[in-house]
Amino acid sequence: MKRLITIVLMGMIAISVVGCKAEIKGQEDIKTNVSQSKKETQGNSEVTFKEEDNEKETKQKVIIDQNGRKVELPDKIERIVTGRILPFPAVWFLATGSTDEIVGIHPASKSAAENSILKKMAPSILEAKTNFIKGSEMNIEELYKLKPDIVFMYGDSGNKLDEIEGKGINAVGIKTMSIANGDSVETLNSWLELLGQMTNQEKRAGEIIDYGRRVQQGIDKKLEGVEKAKKKKGLMIFTYADKGIVVSGKGFFGNHWLKDTGAVDVAENDINIKGVVNMEQIYKWNPEIIYITNFTDVQPEDLYNNTIEGQDWSKVKAVQDRQVYKIPLGIYRWFPPCGDSPLMLKWLAQKNYPEIFNDYKIEDEIKKYYKKFYDYELTDDEVNKILNPSRSAAEGYN
Repeated sequence: MKRLITIVLMGMIAISVVGCKAEIKGQEDIKTNVSQSKKETQGNSEVTFKEEDNEKETKQKVIIDQNGRKVELPDKIERIVTGRILPFPAVWFLATGSTDEIVGIHPASKSAAENSILKKMAPSILEAKTNFIKGSEMNIEELYKLKPDIVFMYGDSGNKLDEIEGKGINAVGIKTMSIANGDSVETLNSWLELLGQMTNQEKRAGEIIDYGRRVQQGIDKKLEGVEKAKKKKGLMIFTYADKGIVVSGKGFFGNHWLKDTGAVDVAENDINIKGVVNMEQIYKWNPEIIYITNFTDVQPEDLYNNTIEGQDWSKVKAVQDRQVYKIPLGIYRWFPPCGDSPLMLKWLAQKNYPEIFNDYKIEDEIKKYYKKFYDYELTDDEVNKILNPSRSAAEGYN
């Protein structure tokens, strides 16, 4: 009997030990499976993140630049450089509301910013480098150091666009006079359309474009009653050169500005685009109104007071009638296409025909425009500075 009990007890102990071992092994197997599963999950997660990163790196959009070239752009544009398209930094600001992305600009663009309201509205523009370009010559090595996502380049730069792209930098060709035959407002519109596509700001671009076209339509309507023989004879002085006075002619921005605001361009039949003239030629034209750009430091008082050596302006009707005006400088010089081009139309029309365009104050129009499109409230002093730019605004232009 004792022997039987002993055998039974030993069997029970054996079964218990085996059961415990099985349970322990089962728990270990579960831990192993869980651990393995966790590793697989982590591995899959790492693969997913890498795929997302790769997708982010390769995610691009394709645009057609103004040279008709296909350009692949990163989905997020964080660093841009603008070359010899001098107004373009200010147009970028108009299109996007920011200059933080601008890491490089032309010296003439920077001098305009330093002497304009733009430096107050968007102070980061002053941090942009200028050492990569002088005149029309671009230093590729210095440009490369800026690590731009995009370089906006003058569309007629020849093979330089391809040269830049050969360095692994996206180059976007931008046309100036040829895109709209010297029409500043329509040139601006073409730039805004392109930037709207690139930055997903099509709605904002469309509103600005629509505003400018409505301004032109309003001016056209008011000028319908002005007879051709009674139109004001105007001249636009672009800059000064060693050999003489450089004036705007047929096909240049000044030609369009004058005609679009009801004046006759006295240089149209003698000068193509722009050219150097002497005082004898100006006496023959005898303009009734003269506009001077901010690409020269010459001011109206220089003509009134005959302070320019070798030039006698006292014989010119515009000077005699004190109808010489310095073109304003807002977020950029108003002569070429710029963010303020619709305001240039209003300013010029009123200067040409104050008796016709007497239903608005240009100071108020400037304030409303800046509030609407720049979300900036100008003071009276700031408006006065826009309308009366200093000589230093011409610095940096070659």
